[in-house]
Amino acid sequence: MPNNLIRRCLDNDRKAQKELYELTLPYLRATVQRQLYDRTEWMDVLQEVYLRIFRSLSYFNSEKGTFLNWSTRIAVNTAISFGVRSAAKQTTTLDFKEHDSPVESFAIESLTTEQLLAEISKMPEDFYRVFMLVSIEGFTHQESAKLLTITAETSRQRLSRAKAWIRKHVLVMELEEHNIRQKLNA
Repeated sequence: MPNNLIRRCLDNDRKAQKELYELTLPYLRATVQRQLYDRTEWMDVLQEVYLRIFRSLSYFNSEKGTFLNWSTRIAVNTAISFGVRSAAKQTTTLDFKEHDSPVESFAIESLTTEQLLAEISKMPEDFYRVFMLVSIEGFTHQESAKLLTITAETSRQRLSRAKAWIRKHVLVMELEEHNIRQKLNA
């Protein structure tokens, strides 16, 4: 990210702000969507992300890292905060039948990123959040624990359970795909 563009944004140059927005939008949108369990809320969160970015742009220090890393941290923190507030408003019960049912049969290799994320989002929300933070975004368990207000040990346990959930569902998908191929070749 050119420092000139950031300086122009700090000077309230609307064209520069629009350019910065358009440059970072695809990446930050994907980041926000990965962090949200309820994908219908991503536009609201993304708007809040850009408000925070432009309000705190003067704190960005290019010597400490890239603008994309800095803005990604803002996006992740905003999405997590939004998710925690949203989850606090909801009262849900865990239906084990809903989470243990096998996914629809289809070739794993042919999954798009959106389809894969949709399948992963079927896991329990607590596992999903830790999985996305640690495995996808690269946060440590300590950072994940701090963001989610849990212990680092709980973060490790949830990641382990998320991986077990994924292994179970991927195995089911592969077995179903194998059975379908055998029936077609018979």
